[in-house]
Formats: sequence, structure tokens, C-alpha cells
Amino acid sequence: MFEPLRDKDPREIAGFRLAGRLGQGAMGVVYLGYRSPRPVAIKVVKPALADQPYFRQRFAQELEAIQRVGGFHTAALVDADPDAEQPWIATEYIHAPSLARLLDQHGPVSELGGWWLAASLSEALIHIHSVHLLHRDLKPSNVLVTTHGTRVIDFGVSHVGGATGLTSGDSPVGTLAYMAPEQAKDSRKASEPADVYSLGATIVHAATGHPPFYADMPVQRMLDTDPDLSGLPESLRDVVVSALSYAPEDRPTAQTVLEAAMDRLLEHAVTVSGPTHPPLPDTFLMDVLQVEATPPVPPPTALQAPGNPGVAVEEPDVPVLPAEPAAAGASSGGGEPWVDRWRGKIRDQRSDFGG
Repeated sequence: MFEPLRDKDPREIAGFRLAGRLGQGAMGVVYLGYRSPRPVAIKVVKPALADQPYFRQRFAQELEAIQRVGGFHTAALVDADPDAEQPWIATEYIHAPSLARLLDQHGPVSELGGWWLAASLSEALIHIHSVHLLHRDLKPSNVLVTTHGTRVIDFGVSHVGGATGLTSGDSPVGTLAYMAPEQAKDSRKASEPADVYSLGATIVHAATGHPPFYADMPVQRMLDTDPDLSGLPESLRDVVVSALSYAPEDRPTAQTVLEAAMDRLLEHAVTVSGPTHPPLPDTFLMDVLQVEATPPVPPPTALQAPGNPGVAVEEPDVPVLPAEPAAAGASSGGGEPWVDRWRGKIRDQRSDFGG
């Protein structure tokens, strides 16, 4: 899940001992770190960008987005310093494979797995939008899969309601293969319907094994072109086609997608006596379970206080996370079955977040 530190990588950031690299993007590097037995993911702006006001503002905006969205559908904030010489953000480390990795290794999910992902990701979007936030880059590599549901990560190009001056219409933000055409034309046109478009594109990739579009330049995504839906299960076609509508006003809301997905899951007899794990292919579940069963073990030095190898660092003040939603077939709080909880949601035409 991570690679060794390189010679030029720091070994410590603000008391967090670094144990490896989790990834690298255009804006910075993400490390696995510890200052207690609880691992965190630490995103650090590259030195070459740290002196540029634009990237500091963008980083501060990402921090605000993470603070707003909380940790139920994403990774919870642990600590941050946007004013450091190299700004950094530490979030809860979720030890789970990405949807992109699972698709690369095991191929597409089943029809029921596609509906399960549609339900989980649309609920995440409902929450993200409820705090006046746009993700703007929903795609398989930004989705982590656990036995309890999905987590949406990477708010590096998100838009916080009220923020100004960080988005140029000349340079689209996001990933073209999953991007709504109006967002490709002008990043300032990103909206909740644009996130729903990316949700539809992500479901296509998950259910077929390939993205719906192939684009190297923004102009290729500005056109009203038909998506590649080859291999898409017929039952998913209507919700996907509507989510990928060219006109934003023709797309369903995340709430509508959630209700359609839950209706379909109920039709497939997701009951109290059903499976205790998500309806994903066996190869997916084996991979997810194997990762969950082998969490990273911090090196001994990661649990020692700097300059005093005999003293362990106390647990940081980490926000308490809400309980995960119960997996299919399990009981949620108070003994209420998972399926009954969702049936009540659909019957009342509401979400947990007032959508």
C-alpha cells in the first residue's frame, strides 16, 4: 500500500514520524506517518510550490473542505499547518484499496455491485453537497472500498462555497475522462450536477471495466458525444444515461440516484439474513478483507518521542468519528436492520442530511 521513503524525503513532520510514501501528485507528496499507534496520511506541498501564493491558498481551501465534510464518508482531519514552510495536512489513514486498483486487478463489478457503489457514492455526495462543497474530481482512484462502504478522498481541487479567486475558466480542474462537459469548458461552471456526472462516469468504469470517455484535451470533453457504455448491465443504463446527460438540468440529483439504487438493492433481496459483506465480486472482497486484516505496523521509532527514545508519544487529539453504517445484512444502531433503515429513508423521501 505504500513505498519506502526516498533519500530527499523528510523523516519527521511536526512530531509525526514518517514511515513511507502513499502517493504523489502535481501539488505534493502524501506520506504514511505516526505520532501514536494510529496511522495518518500526511499531504505535504512540494518545496517548489510552497512559495507560490496560489498553491498556499488552494491548500488552505482543501483544509477548509476537509474540515467541513467531516469523517463519515471521507477521511477525518487530524492536524494541519497551512502556514508552515511546507504546508501540510494530516488526515485519518484509511487502510483500504482504491476502486481503481480493484478494477485494474480484478475487472468490473457485478450488476448488484454497481448498484451498491451507486448507493454508497451518491450518499457521500449528498453529504458533501450538504456542507456547501463540490468535490469536482470524483473518480475510481479517489474512492476507497471497505467492507463497511466507500470513502471519498482527495479534496485537492474541491470548491468551497464562498471561496473566490482560485478557479480559472481557462484551465479545467478534475480528470477529463470523468468530467462534465460544462466543467471542461469552464471550471467555474462546476456544480452539484457536475459531481453527479462524475458519479455516473465512475459507475460506468466500475460496471464495465473502462471509462465512458477517452480524452486528452478539454475540447474533447466539451462536445456532446455519446459515452462508451459497452458492457454496462441493462438495469444500470437508465440511471447512468441520465447522470451523463449533456445538459446539467437533465441530470438526476444525488438523492434520486440513491433512491433508485436502494430500490434495486431491495429488489435483489438484500435482507437481514443476507450477506454480511458488500455485494462485490469474491476477488474484490478477498482483496479488501486481506488489506483490512493486515494494517500497517509502525516502526518502533515511530512511537518514540523525538530526542527521547524511551518515551512514547501520547495519542493525539483526534476527533471522534461517527460510527460506520452497517454492512448489508448487519444491524445498525438499536438493532434496526440495515435494509429497514434504508427502506425508511426511501419511504420518507429524505436523507440523513435533509436532502
